[in-house]
Amino acid sequence: MIGARFLCPSVRELTFKASPELSFQPGQWVSVHFPGHRNDRGELLKSAYSIASAPSNDGRFDLCVARIKDSQSSTLLHAASIGDRFPMTGPFGAFLMAAIERPFLMVATGTGIAPFRSMLHATVAQARQPMALLFGNRDESETLYRSEFEALEQSSPLFRFYPTLSQPSSGWTGRVGYVQPHVLDIATRLGAPACDAYVCGQPAMVKDVHRILHVQLGLEARRIHVERY
Repeated sequence: MIGARFLCPSVRELTFKASPELSFQPGQWVSVHFPGHRNDRGELLKSAYSIASAPSNDGRFDLCVARIKDSQSSTLLHAASIGDRFPMTGPFGAFLMAAIERPFLMVATGTGIAPFRSMLHATVAQARQPMALLFGNRDESETLYRSEFEALEQSSPLFRFYPTLSQPSSGWTGRVGYVQPHVLDIATRLGAPACDAYVCGQPAMVKDVHRILHVQLGLEARRIHVERY
């Protein structure tokens, strides 16, 4: 590990450096292994984390790690120090961006933002179609990478960032509530059903958003890409 910072009190971003030959696509994940530790089933401990940075040519990549009660892996990674080494396997996963031929919507909650940060930094500068990110959190402090996404919105005329908060401060002037009630409006702005959608987060949210997109808006199932945490 070559770098670390807290994105909010409960989420730590860790930067690792693998060999320059490491190759991954935005949306993929790695499996972090913890030698000497076992899970509740007696198996060697390992945990999957989506890569939160765009592909580079020097082997660097970021992971977002939420502190989860009773989670050995998150506890170990939150306690890790610069210079600590962790065996990893991967990259894995099929949560990949298809050819960008239509407008597309990204919906995330919490650390489900990780693959979208990778996707956006890799593609937004070359975007030729409208792109929108709907990102749900509890409050302003938990809106990971907010300043980055706001900067992308300022510099990229085709990208729009829609944060929504379930417990905002009294000074918040943006969207309020969970992501589900906002999906219909934002997808319609993008021209649904003539768009693609990518959804990442807790299973219940992913299921709800998939239903809204497919049943209410008529997106073809093959146009809705999901990753459950």
